[in-house]
Amino acid sequence: MAITEAQKKYEKKRAKLYKNMSARYKVTDIELVRLEKYLQDNNLSASGYIQELVKRDLDEKGIAYPDTPGKEEK
Repeated sequence: MAITEAQKKYEKKRAKLYKNMSARYKVTDIELVRLEKYLQDNNLSASGYIQELVKRDLDEKGIAYPDTPGKEEK
């Protein structure tokens, strides 16, 4: 199925809303095995889980949100 011009335009606009970050693991890395098992057992997406970990870590360290300097931890 061919991609229409409207679809291309939509995808280009949508791509500007996101930034990608990644972590790479060797398929033999035990941390990858643990992570995959945890995600599967808890029905979580890798993206959502990692975003929650990052948010929790930054909050615990007291890193302020850019638009609210000095924001206190919850």
